[in-house]
Amino acid sequence: MEQNQIQQEEFLAFLSRCERTVFKVCLTYTDRQPDSVRDLYQDIVCNLWQAWPRFRHESSENTWVYRIALNTAAAQWRKKIRMPAVVQLSDELLTSLVEWQQENLEDRLYKLIDQLCNADKSLIMLYLDNIPYIQIADILGVTETAARKRVERIKQKLVKLNSQDNGTNI
Repeated sequence: MEQNQIQQEEFLAFLSRCERTVFKVCLTYTDRQPDSVRDLYQDIVCNLWQAWPRFRHESSENTWVYRIALNTAAAQWRKKIRMPAVVQLSDELLTSLVEWQQENLEDRLYKLIDQLCNADKSLIMLYLDNIPYIQIADILGVTETAARKRVERIKQKLVKLNSQDNGTNI
């Protein structure tokens, strides 16, 4: 038999002997929801497998398993504490929030556009209506390159106006 396969079989036998210890830790340090228990169990088993070659049998198997399992559970708990709470939003609420934010952004954009001169307003409105640069150039009687450069300058001007008004970017 191959060395790796022997090591796997030894580990699986060891795990079956200590499985109750792992489950006790999982049930103690989770909310006992199946997914939570499975996640912690999997993390503990992975850590046990990684540490298995270094197990020197200086303590009992259960003591060694407890040590690794408790450290894994504590690490997972610390990680959860640092994670922001997730709130499930209904589709209706999510849609209304997105629409509200979109409306506010559009209002903000149009207020910034109001601060531009009439020629710049016309040009940026064509751009916002997804008119191709070639058509914008034709409408304005300039080259396509000139139309692109003017749009870029107007966009930079809008960003500057926005940052002057409230210190943030669009």
